[in-house]
Amino acid sequence: MLVLTLASPLALHAQSTEADLQSRLIGKPLYLRGSWREDKLHFDGSGKLLGTSDLRSFTLCGVDVTKVHLKNDKLLLDAKRVGLELKETMPKRVVLQVGTFHHLHDEDMQITIDLPQGGDYGAALDAIFADGLADLTPSLPTYWQPYAHKTFLPANTLAPTAQITPSTQQPPKKVGGAFEPPQLLKSADPIFSDAAHNLKYPAVILIGLIVEADGSASNLSLEKPAGLGLDEQALYAVRKYTFKPATENSVPVRVSLTIAVNFQIY
Repeated sequence: MLVLTLASPLALHAQSTEADLQSRLIGKPLYLRGSWREDKLHFDGSGKLLGTSDLRSFTLCGVDVTKVHLKNDKLLLDAKRVGLELKETMPKRVVLQVGTFHHLHDEDMQITIDLPQGGDYGAALDAIFADGLADLTPSLPTYWQPYAHKTFLPANTLAPTAQITPSTQQPPKKVGGAFEPPQLLKSADPIFSDAAHNLKYPAVILIGLIVEADGSASNLSLEKPAGLGLDEQALYAVRKYTFKPATENSVPVRVSLTIAVNFQIY
């Protein structure tokens, strides 16, 4: 009697040999799902980080795996940390540079993954890495979502349905016409990210916000980001801005506004 054994889809794509892992990782546009800052990362067999790591912008968390070393009890990956430039129509991946100003070199990474039960690293790799920006987009912060959805996802992808929360506030007005615009009272200088500084990457970032009736800034979003960690630095600075509020018939009102944050290399 002939007995046929059907392999499951998971088994057909098992990632347990060095050849499998090279095919899965080498030359792929990977991103760290956890946006971990450290360049030496150790994960258990399920893809959970062992130890702690500070976080970075996802635009500083690309990975270019250069070598795969499969050991008896673990997987070792040599890689370069990759940044994302967003000035052009298409996002551009660039290897980040570290070191002193006159002795910069590629930012190397070493990633260790303990042997999973059964020897298949596929689930751990899926937990650690996003396979491109479309895969990463759903987990990005709210202020990234409008830009990421428009830029990183296919054109026919439906936008997520927004959760509508009842509010007693009046919708913000547009500056112009009979309204007196807000005036900036206090600003904060943005700080260059090390990655952008080392790559000599200037940028102008456009941030949308609402100037509240009390002069504070709220509802910040990225209208035109630049990448390489500069966007979070710009948002951090603009959150500290205070304004003399806009007025309508001498009464303070909420208005929407766009602010340019300029990063220049001198």
